[in-house]
Amino acid sequence: MINQVGRDIPDVYLKDGVEPFQGIYYRDDYEYTKAAPTVHAYVKPNGDKLVDSIHDVLIKSGLKDGMTISFHHHLRDGDFVVNLVMKEIHKLGIKNLTVCASSLGRAHNYLVPCIEDGTVTGISTSGIRDEIGEVISAGKLKHPAIIRSHGGRARAIEDGSVKIDVAFIGASTSDAYGNASGKGGQSDTGVLSYADGDAKYADKVVIITDKIVAAPNFPASIKGVDVDYVVKVDSIGDASKIASGALRLTKDTRELNMAKEVAKCMYHSGYFKNGFTFQTGAGGSSLATTSFLKAYMAKDNIKCGWAMGGITEPIVNLFN
Repeated sequence: MINQVGRDIPDVYLKDGVEPFQGIYYRDDYEYTKAAPTVHAYVKPNGDKLVDSIHDVLIKSGLKDGMTISFHHHLRDGDFVVNLVMKEIHKLGIKNLTVCASSLGRAHNYLVPCIEDGTVTGISTSGIRDEIGEVISAGKLKHPAIIRSHGGRARAIEDGSVKIDVAFIGASTSDAYGNASGKGGQSDTGVLSYADGDAKYADKVVIITDKIVAAPNFPASIKGVDVDYVVKVDSIGDASKIASGALRLTKDTRELNMAKEVAKCMYHSGYFKNGFTFQTGAGGSSLATTSFLKAYMAKDNIKCGWAMGGITEPIVNLFN
C-alpha cells in the first residue's frame, strides 16, 4: 500500500490492524471504541491470591503458545522481573509469544535467545535498546516490532488494538490480595503508572513482588480487584539502576546542544509566562532541557503552573 508520503509499505507490515501513514489529520474525527476491562478473580473469605512460584503461576494463568504477555519498566536497567518470567517460560517450552512491554533495555537481554529460538516472535513496546535492538535490527524477530509512544501503547491496550493475555507487574510491595505499590519495599520503583492499563485490560494479572505486607496495602498503584495472582520472589530488581541508561543526566554534547535549543525555543515561544505548563520525558536530553529551562525561569522570575512527565529530579527541583 502507498502511504501519504509516497512510500510503498509491504503487506507484511500491515497486519493486526496496523495502518500506513495517511496524513497528519487523518484521524482528527476518528471515534475510538473502548475495549471492556477484564473482571478478575474473586477471593473467598478465608483465601488469598498467593502462588508459590513463577512456574506455578504460569500454569495457573493458562499461558500457552501464541499468547501476548506484558511487562513494565519502572526499574529500568535494574529490572529482574522480565528475565525471571522468561526463564520459566523457556523451561516450559512455550513458543510464539508476543511481548508487550512499556520499554525494553539492557536488563532484558535474556529476550535475545528467546527471539532466536522462537519463544518470542513479536514485540510491541515504546522503546528497544542494547542487544535486543541489535537482534531485531538483524531481522531475527519473526514479526515486525511495533513501536508506540507511551501514551500510544496505553491507548492501544484500552481500545483493544493490543490484547494482553497475561500481564506480569513487578511491585515493590503487595498484600496477599494484590493491592500493589511502588514503595515500601527493598526495591522501590515509584508509582506503577505504566502498568495501569495492563492491570485493567489483561485477561490475567500477576503481581510479582519481593515484599508481602499486611492488608490493606493502601494507597495502591495497582488495586487488588484487578489482580488474579501474587508471587513473592527474592528480588524484583536493583532500584539503584533506575537512574541509568536513558534516564540519566547527560554529558553527551549532541544531547546538551539539543536541550539548549529546545529550552531556547520554549523561552521564545510566546507561551513562556507565569502559569505556563509543560510536559517532558525522562531521557537525557529531556532532563537537560528542564535544567536549562530553570535558568530562563530564574532570569525572568517566571513560575510554572504545573508540569507533567517523566517526573524526575529536575522537575522536583523546580517544584521545591
